[in-house]
Amino acid sequence: MTSTIFYKASALRLTLALITAMLVSEEKLFSQPYIDVANARLVKSPNITQPSKDRNSTNLDYFNVSITLLFFLANKKDAIVLSPFFEKWSSTVSGVNLCNQFHYGVALPVSLLKSIPRSNWSLLTTAIFRMNDMQIDRDGKWQFGGAVLVSNHVRGNNLTYKFGVYVNREFFGLFIIPLVGIDWKISDRTNLFGVLPASLTLEHELNKHFFSGVAFRTFTNSYHDSIQKYWRIDENQLGVFVDYYIDKHIVLNMEAGYSLFRKIRSGGKDNITYNWNASDNPYFKLSLAYRIRTR
Repeated sequence: MTSTIFYKASALRLTLALITAMLVSEEKLFSQPYIDVANARLVKSPNITQPSKDRNSTNLDYFNVSITLLFFLANKKDAIVLSPFFEKWSSTVSGVNLCNQFHYGVALPVSLLKSIPRSNWSLLTTAIFRMNDMQIDRDGKWQFGGAVLVSNHVRGNNLTYKFGVYVNREFFGLFIIPLVGIDWKISDRTNLFGVLPASLTLEHELNKHFFSGVAFRTFTNSYHDSIQKYWRIDENQLGVFVDYYIDKHIVLNMEAGYSLFRKIRSGGKDNITYNWNASDNPYFKLSLAYRIRTR
């Protein structure tokens, strides 16, 4: 039994080491300062606001587990990336009982990272297969979507800019949104990176163990709830964070901030939607990751 556990642990370490070597050797493919090979995060947003005629008391929790699997193609310059994840939402809004408290998602984004020969351009195309429902089983409802993102590295300026589009067949209809991104190495210790409207991060290295910064992220997701209804959340978070590198790759992330313009809604096939009037509240995020820094 002990030898089996030792063998599995050694195999895991070897796999992570190989992934680390590939990511570092092909860092030009990735327009951000790190890649999380594995990540587990918990976000809690307890209610602290007083209920009013315009806003209802709201408690919102979120849990996510994700991994990144990388497969380089024969030319060693392009790659296929698998990014499966599991997520769980828990929402309680006072006076509203239109939908279930819990909603789940299981997704498999499949991406092709393609460098454009003899240029500073690269192309990321992603197909996303996901089941979003009040429970994950063979009867769960599926969504299909994708994204295209074009990146250009400005030679000599430590700057990459990006633009593209995201499309998903949500339960409330077809969701299409343009994307604009940046990856800017402002200095040896400071990075600005992200793709809006999804996320934007300003990160500063304090020392080899601690990084800190400001993070902005958004969610727009819908989940099947019953035959006639769906549950939709629009969440925007702005916070400050500290990353503690326990060792070279194991990172503990702590973040606190506030939700902005939060909306929780439900609707049906007849396109009639009901606004839950959920209140904005502070949030607290804790995550643990196996992270590879590319610079």
